[in-house]
This record gives sequence, structure tokens and C-alpha cells, in this order.
Amino acid sequence: MNRYQNQQPSACWRGSEVIRREKVVAGKPKSSGIDVARRDTTNRTVRVLLVDTDPSLTDLLKQCAPSGESVQLVYARSLTEARAQLTEKSVDLAIINPALPDGNGLDLADELNKSRRITSTIIIGDEPSVESAMKAIRAGALDFIVKPFDDSDATERIKKVFAKQRKGRDQAQRVRRLRRLCKKLNQARADVSKQVDILCNDLVTAYQELAGQMQQVVQATEFGAVIRDELDLEHLLRKTLEHLVEKAGPTNAAVFLPSSMDEYTLGGYVNYDCTPDSADMLLQHLADVAAPKVAQHDDIMHVTDNQSLSHLLGGDAVFLIDSHMLAFACRSENESLAVVALFRDGSDPFDQALLDTAEAIGPLLGDALARVIRIHHRGLDEDFYEDGYFGAPDDEDDGELPF
Repeated sequence: MNRYQNQQPSACWRGSEVIRREKVVAGKPKSSGIDVARRDTTNRTVRVLLVDTDPSLTDLLKQCAPSGESVQLVYARSLTEARAQLTEKSVDLAIINPALPDGNGLDLADELNKSRRITSTIIIGDEPSVESAMKAIRAGALDFIVKPFDDSDATERIKKVFAKQRKGRDQAQRVRRLRRLCKKLNQARADVSKQVDILCNDLVTAYQELAGQMQQVVQATEFGAVIRDELDLEHLLRKTLEHLVEKAGPTNAAVFLPSSMDEYTLGGYVNYDCTPDSADMLLQHLADVAAPKVAQHDDIMHVTDNQSLSHLLGGDAVFLIDSHMLAFACRSENESLAVVALFRDGSDPFDQALLDTAEAIGPLLGDALARVIRIHHRGLDEDFYEDGYFGAPDDEDDGELPF
């Protein structure tokens, strides 16, 4: 048998059980000795430094503790001992006698007044005078008590200093809290300001993108009105070049059409500043070299330096030295049906508005060319059937096409 089975619970255990039951029955917690002791240990202790050759004031100071606070008394007989005590730990109240063996106690009061410590000071003395009172006030003392002490008067005056010191301490704590809050608010303000800057930049970027898209819509609508219902290839290319020259200003422009796999031929051009001989050579080289390269790119090619121009045109780039070139492919269903190239002297570069125009024109011209090709093929098919190759009653159907 377990030797603990017959033992009764201890009184301490029974007491805790009783307290626990009482709390449950009452519906609210009841205070206990342990809770009171814990609250007592949280009471603030006021440290008081008495600097005097006569320690008789110690008993009186113990009776002057503010409500809810206790006094911890530190005694020093000289300036040296007082400064040593202050080095170890700060005090809330210093009661100083100016007449000390190693100096004037007012010097210590002045040091405390000029330091960052929240320390109140009371001066005590045997021989009061107006001069000594003025010196005490200049040193930051809150009161001057004359020996021998009247217990009731000294107690009341010390309690008033305690109250002022406690009020100053509370204010200092509020100031520290406000500083911490201000620091957090400043950090929050900086974060919000940063987020606002990011949001403003995003809004500017979105506005620029939207403005660019709107510009492309305007350009597409304008060009669409120019070539609407245009079914003649020559007229279509001429109107396209006229529209580009109108938007770009004086410039050389050319449209290249595919003649076979990876080969292009000149469909139409506008000569601005090239001689006839050089224009023929340059346009032919653009058709043979530049157009197939441009047709492989989905984006607009904007060449603004001689190195890129040489990479695109090879040896014939000498004809376009120090020039800017704008080239793009016109696609329909991912098939390049034309390549448009504009070039002129670099002193008059192409602006962003023309790039937006080119980006809008490319797909529209590609769709217009595809429409012309479909109608042209449809016309060929109708002529083919009208000639009686299929379904003619007088011909024998031998299963072979006449081509």
C-alpha cells in the first residue's frame, strides 16, 4: 500500500482549495495575502540622500513617505561620500547641508540641478540668511529648512517636495512616452510618405501608359479612316506613305512587299534628300538586307547610332551615316505582308509620337493588305470558273487540273 494514501492533504493545500471554491461560487476573484504582497512589492521606492554630519533627520524622513511609496534612505557625511553614492545609483530627493567637512554642499546641489537626473533638492542649515537662501534658490533647491527642526513643519514641507518631485517624475515619464510615440509616428509618417511616393509614381506610370494607349487608339482610328474600304494595292501604299510623311514631316520612306520566301521588293517610296542614283542602290539594298531582318522582329526597330545601322545594313550603311531609321513589319495572322522603313538625318530624330503612330499603323496595314490579297484571289477564282475549267458540259472530266 502506498504510504501516502491515508495521509490528509496539508493545510496549505486545503486552504488553496477553499479559496478556489470561494472564487468559483462568488463569481469574481477574491484578494489573497499573496496578491496583496505582490502589489506591495510593486510599490515604488523613493531614494533619499541625506548629506549632513548630523544623521538625526533620518527618523523624520522615514515618516514623510508619500502614500503608496516607501523611502530608501542613503546617508553621506561629506561631499566625497555623496558623490560616490550618486555614482552608484541616482536618487529622487537630496537633502544637503551646505556646511560639510570637505566643501560647500551648495556645489553638490548645483551639480544635481545641471545634470539630467530628475532629483529634487532641499537645503538645511543652522544659520539662515537672505544670501544663503538666494544661493540655495540659484542651486535649484525647492526649499530651505532651518535647524533645529519643528517636526510638524519639517514633515509638511518635505511632503510637499515629495509631491512636487513625484509630479515632475510623472511628467518626465509622460514626456518619454510622448517621445516614443512621436518617434513611432515619424516612422509611420515616413512609411506612409514612402508609400504615397510609390503610389504617385505608379499613378504617373499608369497615366503615361494609358495616354500612350489612347494615342495609339487615336492614331489607329485616324489611319483606319484613311484606308477604309481601299481595295487597290497602289492606292493603299500611296495613302500609307502620305499619312506617314504627314505625321513624321520631311523624311525618306519606303514600303517593301514580299516577293518570295525571305525576299522583298520595293512597293513604293518617298525620296526626300537622296540623289536618284544613291536612292536606287540604297532602296534595293534595304529590300535585300534590311527588310528580311525587320520582318523577323515583332517590335519596331528604332536605329539611332551608326554601329546599329552598320549591323542592320552592312556596307551600304555608309549611305545613311549619322542618320536615324525607323522600320517595322506589317503583319496579319503572324505573317509579314509588308515592311515599312523611314530614315533621315540624325539632326532631326523621330519622336515618340511617330513611334506610337508606327505601332498603330503596322497591324492595320497588315490587315488591309490581307484583305486586298483575299479579294484579289477571289477574283482570280471567279475568272477561273467562268472560263469553264470545272463543270463545263462539253469537256471530259479526266481528273487533272489545267496547270
